Amino acid sequence: MSTGGQTGGGAQANSSTVALFQEQWSLYRKVVDNNLLFHREAYGRLRRFLEEEVKRPFRFLDIACGDATCSAQALLGTQVRHYRGIDFSAPALALAAETLDELGCEAILEQSDILDGLADRSNLADVAWIGLSLHHFPTSQKRVFMHTIRRALPADGMLLIYENLSREGEPRSSWLNRWDAQFSSWTALSPAEWRAITAHVHAADFPEPDSTWRMLGYDAGFPKARRLYVCPTALFGLYCFSA
Repeated sequence: MSTGGQTGGGAQANSSTVALFQEQWSLYRKVVDNNLLFHREAYGRLRRFLEEEVKRPFRFLDIACGDATCSAQALLGTQVRHYRGIDFSAPALALAAETLDELGCEAILEQSDILDGLADRSNLADVAWIGLSLHHFPTSQKRVFMHTIRRALPADGMLLIYENLSREGEPRSSWLNRWDAQFSSWTALSPAEWRAITAHVHAADFPEPDSTWRMLGYDAGFPKARRLYVCPTALFGLYCFSA
């Protein structure tokens, strides 16, 4: 499951994800609005990081920004001086344009696949963020993304991610079983809605353990990797990669 309209896979987004966000946007919003994937806690932790650890006006890069609702709420009242959002979905970006008005800073929105949008670019932002979208890449492409974003940031730039987290040594099938176990507690969704989301997750979600997330950051050239938050189900974690 993704928080934005963007997936991995080079120039072509995963067809399952495209269908979910272009044809079932209301279902995605229902998941977010009912906090089923702990968006409030994750974006609250992002906000606290920006308030406590970014002591100067900063440029923010929102990768796979979707409609930017959660990011805008996290950024409101911080020292953000410039916002850039990248997403492949034109309808999502149209919603984002309205959402970002309240930030009171310059906002640029780009329609692009994330790898294409970041390739051959540098010094794009001081803080980059991607939430529940990077897990659509297999490990090898996550590595490409991490190297690409490292080159797109200045030497002291920071990357924060909120992504699928597996246990050490846990096969993907076991992580999916833990995902499936949520069904009884997701009373806000109908059985048909649950099946639609779960079909997407089974087709397109590829979690990584803590050790792999850290290794990907180190290999890309980030000297520090910190885990800032793990959701109550332990299915997702928030990391900061920095100098």
